Amino acid sequence: MGLRRLKNEISFLDLDLGVHIPRRKRGSSGSAITKHSISMMDGATILFAFSNSVTHILPSSYLPLRTTNTKPITNTKPITKRKPITERKPITERKSITERKAVTERKSRKKRCKQTPFPTTPDMPAAMRDRIGEMGAYQIELAIQKQLQDTDMNKNHGRLSFPAKKLKVDFATEEERRVLKQQENKGKKGMNVMIVDPLLRESSICLKLWKIGSGDSYCLMTQWNSLVEQNGFKSGDHVQLWSFRKDEFEAETQTMVSRLCFAMVKLDATTASA
Repeated sequence: MGLRRLKNEISFLDLDLGVHIPRRKRGSSGSAITKHSISMMDGATILFAFSNSVTHILPSSYLPLRTTNTKPITNTKPITKRKPITERKPITERKSITERKAVTERKSRKKRCKQTPFPTTPDMPAAMRDRIGEMGAYQIELAIQKQLQDTDMNKNHGRLSFPAKKLKVDFATEEERRVLKQQENKGKKGMNVMIVDPLLRESSICLKLWKIGSGDSYCLMTQWNSLVEQNGFKSGDHVQLWSFRKDEFEAETQTMVSRLCFAMVKLDATTASA
């Protein structure tokens, strides 16, 4: 009985020790015929010898089961779960060099130049006053004195903005404010005004009224980038924007109308001591 259970429970994959295990055969009558027999002591000695010398022994309960209708089941060790490996984004999804430069540029824009108030509020230079006086200017008033910022120098923005609440005087009439608030092509309509630059040159520029942040801001647009280049403006410069009016004949109404105009002065050490 012990050897029979041994046969059923143990499979020998490598038997090269020369040890013979008796087997039982069945005759035609169905009775069991034992060809050889050993004592229990001999059997124990054989088992002990196999346990010390045979390394490739598997219990039959762990052996793969083979049937005609199923595939063999392989003995596999339990797989331990590993932490998911973070996959790197494909090259197409990574930020290009141009995008990284754009991000850096946006961050640098946030670092606005240090605010350094101009020590005084100079009067309009005599040369500028004479120049606009030749045009018949009247109601000459200082609208704002400000330090140019990076946003004012940004060519993509292309504008000089100044909040309406920071104006020393509101230069627009009720009719002009009504026109500036009108919509045109999904944007503010605006109106063209004359401006005299620090080099006493006369040109036309567009004035608009935008909603920026929590309040209204006036913006000089369209020709602002050209004005910056011609006068050498840079971030940190201090400028004055003066407003004045002059009368012009309007052919459409056949009447004289009062036109809004501007004069820009660049402040420096010379104007500060004046």
